[in-house]
Amino acid sequence: MTQPRISSPARALKLGATAWFVAATLGQWAFVLFILLFFGGHSLSGDLAGLNDKPHVTGYVPGDLFGNIHFIAHALMGGVVTFAGSLQLVPVLRRRWPRIHRWNGRLFLSISLLAALSGLYLTWIRGSQLGTGSNISITMNGVLILAFAALAWRSALRRDFVRHRQHALRTFLLVNGVWFLRIGIMLAGLVLAPLGIEINYQGTVFVGVSFASWAVPLVVLELYLRAERSQRAAPRYAMAAALGLFALVTLAGSAAAAAFMWLPVLSPGSAH
Repeated sequence: MTQPRISSPARALKLGATAWFVAATLGQWAFVLFILLFFGGHSLSGDLAGLNDKPHVTGYVPGDLFGNIHFIAHALMGGVVTFAGSLQLVPVLRRRWPRIHRWNGRLFLSISLLAALSGLYLTWIRGSQLGTGSNISITMNGVLILAFAALAWRSALRRDFVRHRQHALRTFLLVNGVWFLRIGIMLAGLVLAPLGIEINYQGTVFVGVSFASWAVPLVVLELYLRAERSQRAAPRYAMAAALGLFALVTLAGSAAAAAFMWLPVLSPGSAH
């Protein structure tokens, strides 16, 4: 079998996907580092009240042991599932260390299920709510995580690796909804702030970004999978160009989130 030329549609699509993956991994690992330093740091030091240095809908509440455990565990699980998920997409890991890939995949899917259930608990039982629109978005995101994580697990057990890959990719994007939400807020702010439009948690812009944080990645993934299956060059080249653009947008949003959301909270004496 001849290898695809550098300029071939398949090669272009692979390069576009790689560009986005690298950009996303940089942003996601910066988010993971923030989670470990902020949530892990305060938890290990016993300074649980310091968790409220960053505004949460319902953060650390003195006397609420069960709720606080869920709150901290949910945040730390977000870091674990983000890191484990990105490792699953590294081709060399799948090829050279398949056993690590399988066990890391089990960890990823298990934590995805627990994090989704924990998020639904925090929203509907603990009462960490921003408004009706946000509640619906979080709930839909959580339910989809549960569904696709279960489908990914079932298809792996059936050794249907084509469907397993598709469902696992959907799960990966959905569990990163929190990260997509943050870079989406930053990107929306960069566009709207010069126009004098503020983003508040009850407003239409925030609710729209909340839904887009998991819906848009899913749509892009479906377009990518269609382009993969297509025998025509045009859809593959178009998708490759789109992924290259998304890579730049992802880098910009991640850099803005790191600069304005994550680093200020980690700075000594700051409370944002």
